[in-house]
Amino acid sequence: MTQRRIALGIRDKRIAASRCGLSVTTYSKVEAGKTVTGTSYGKIEKGFGMRAGSCAAVLSGADSITLEDGTEIIEGGQMRDYVDPGRLAEATPGALAKSAGLYAPELTLGQVEAIHEEFMKELRRLGVVPEMD
Repeated sequence: MTQRRIALGIRDKRIAASRCGLSVTTYSKVEAGKTVTGTSYGKIEKGFGMRAGSCAAVLSGADSITLEDGTEIIEGGQMRDYVDPGRLAEATPGALAKSAGLYAPELTLGQVEAIHEEFMKELRRLGVVPEMD
């Protein structure tokens, strides 16, 4: 659910809960991996544009979810870790600068910044990091 929420550009669980017609407590239980009612899962499926039965399938071991438009998410394996896209965007410039200093010291700061910009564009294109306002 965290992956889908982030893919939809929703950073606040309260907004996600409202979109699904759930209390933030119930919604937070789902993101924490706790069991909720089938009705609650159905509301999440509807609110997040997933095909009916997607939550039950994941609970039974499926490693992907299909959206109402036929798009498959979590392809190739279950999401086990969560990376905050905002934090990733904040941390990447420093990490790239440090790596460039060690492995490509001839790069200028401007070149490292350009690499970072293209790196983040590619992550957004791949859907790893949502578009940020």
